[in-house]
Amino acid sequence: MGWVTLSLRKMALKQRISNLEYRLVQLSQEQQSLANSSSYAQRELGMIQNQKTSQLSLNRMNLLKQARNNYSANSSDDSTNSQQSYLNLQTALDEINLNYQFEQMNMESIFQAQQDSMLQEINNRQQQLELEQVQVQDQLAAARAEEEQLSEAVSQDIKNDAIKLV
Repeated sequence: MGWVTLSLRKMALKQRISNLEYRLVQLSQEQQSLANSSSYAQRELGMIQNQKTSQLSLNRMNLLKQARNNYSANSSDDSTNSQQSYLNLQTALDEINLNYQFEQMNMESIFQAQQDSMLQEINNRQQQLELEQVQVQDQLAAARAEEEQLSEAVSQDIKNDAIKLV
């Protein structure tokens, strides 16, 4: 009757193996979902950065145009101050370009920090999933090894308990 107990344990192990295999499938799906959402988030961040860069460039172009229009209006009204107007234009253009470069560098650093933070979170989650996957695989290997031993023990017990006719 020992084989009955062993068979019950074997059935419990089969359920455990099934649960572990299911968990491996879930982990694989989570890893795929994480990769997909990471890709989507990076594309979205890139699009937002492109929009901000375009807006920044548009603002710069408008400011440059406005400064040139102001110069044209001032230079045609008063020809004696045209040299001073030209210097004022150059100063305004230089200031606009410097502000643009500063804002562009600032924006790029902000987006780089956001991307680095997002990638760090994704990498941490990926490492957690991989660690859990290794643990589940180890548990699965142990459960399968125990199931194999139980199968052999049940077979041996059945042979030993068989009625022998002499």
